[in-house]
Amino acid sequence: MFDAHAHIGELCDDAFVCTESTDLIGKARSYRYWALGTIPEGKEHDISKLYDAAISGGHIGEIGLDRRYPDMEAQVSVFRDALSVAKECGRIAVIHSVRTYGAVYGILSDMRIERFIIHGYTGSVEMARSFIKLGGIISLPPRIAYARSFPAILSLPFVTETDMKTGEDERKALSVWNEKLSVMTGRDIGKESERKMLEVLG
Repeated sequence: MFDAHAHIGELCDDAFVCTESTDLIGKARSYRYWALGTIPEGKEHDISKLYDAAISGGHIGEIGLDRRYPDMEAQVSVFRDALSVAKECGRIAVIHSVRTYGAVYGILSDMRIERFIIHGYTGSVEMARSFIKLGGIISLPPRIAYARSFPAILSLPFVTETDMKTGEDERKALSVWNEKLSVMTGRDIGKESERKMLEVLG
């Protein structure tokens, strides 16, 4: 199994560990697969640290837009700056989007960003198809099971995630989630997701 989106917990090699604040660069570097990000709820937005991360083998994320927080104009500015780092350095951008899928899609399309993962996806199947057409990957968390789009989403390519801190609870949650999806689709989702993520992360 491979967790397509987890957070800093126990050291491991079977998860893509992402952060929400650039002040976590020291801890993030300890992981084999990692990304440094900055989102509205993060405490720090230091774009120079994103460059440091990209140059030293990390990816960029999570970054994005969130309607729960104020000043969308400032959010868009930081998001675009972070995407520019990912594009310039040839790194994957891990996207955080809360009630902003349309805006995020517009920015990714405008900037011609082709290497990205939409983390924690719970949107429509139509929007998922649009992101995939741009070159992105849809990462499904357990909470998408409550979305109306859930059955249709399973017909698309996707990876699986927990959005939890790495550790025993995270591994158990991912196992249960992958098993549920495998039963629903008749495919080995755990293996499919792991294969796709290791291919993308190199």
